[in-house]
Amino acid sequence: MADVGKKNKHIGHIIRIAVAAGALYFAFRGESIKGIAKIFGNLNIFVFLAALGLYVLGQFLFVFRWLTLLRVQGISINYFAALRLHFLGLFYNNCLPGAVGGDVLRAWYVTKHTEKKVEAVLSVFVDRVSGLVCTIAMAFLSYWLIPAAGSGAELKLGADFHIASLAIKLLIAVGVMVMLAAGFVAIMYYNRRLRPIFLKYAFILSLKWMFWAGRVIKAVRLYCTKPFSLLFAVLLSFICQAMPIYGLYLIGRNLGIEAHIKYYYVFFPLSWIIGIIPISVGGAGVVELGLKGLFGKVAQVTASQGLILALAQRLTWLLTSIPGVIIHITGKHLPDEMENPKS
Repeated sequence: MADVGKKNKHIGHIIRIAVAAGALYFAFRGESIKGIAKIFGNLNIFVFLAALGLYVLGQFLFVFRWLTLLRVQGISINYFAALRLHFLGLFYNNCLPGAVGGDVLRAWYVTKHTEKKVEAVLSVFVDRVSGLVCTIAMAFLSYWLIPAAGSGAELKLGADFHIASLAIKLLIAVGVMVMLAAGFVAIMYYNRRLRPIFLKYAFILSLKWMFWAGRVIKAVRLYCTKPFSLLFAVLLSFICQAMPIYGLYLIGRNLGIEAHIKYYYVFFPLSWIIGIIPISVGGAGVVELGLKGLFGKVAQVTASQGLILALAQRLTWLLTSIPGVIIHITGKHLPDEMENPKS
């Protein structure tokens, strides 16, 4: 049984790496690596450091938002312990091919800080959902509210860019993912070797849900009684997400990319949503290909410039993941190393 699980895990890693490699190939196809490197060489180091600083500051605010949600549940955790968990999660999300994302890891280790384990895990879920809702809202609000008159930022689509065609492709992609998930469950159930594993975990999950359902409902109701705390968390989400986008806008302007700021606040949130889909390693290749297409077809700049902006974002992600690497290697994420282990 263990060998089968290990084999499936390796297959999942290979698929994600293959998808990342394929997407990166299509993103860079027809591009000059030397030309892109030359453009990056013209980037003012102080502008890049400012953009990186805005991104890092945004991560500090993200942690404060999470702590706000934890305190609604009466859970008090040291800020720096939560910060370490957050940066460790960034490392897992951006750099590792595993199916266990940074949020799952964060949810696991935060339970070591408190007896309110279900509430702590729920805080991570609420944190993620509120962030995702704000990301979607930012894209739509930026489209409708940021003035574009006379700026060349009316979001006019190219002749070969059709909303109906894009919607159909997205529906097909979602349908394929649903069918694959259903097929995976069917294989687990009907395969003689895998069925015991499937039934075992299904039984365990059903028992755990029955045991913890009351506490989950109670925690959700508690969030509903604290609307101002949730509103504050939403406000922090918008600030956290707006800051790194503005940093990327500064990079674009410094490199002579004439795309209006409206495009940045519409397209980058969309790229984050694409990156959430667990088909690649940290969205590698998929995010770059999407941004290249969006900026190249809609923002009235070249596809190469769209790719350069996507690479600038990827570079900030990787550099911000370095603290997570250090935390992982030094074991600072381990429970006995953390400050304030119990609430």
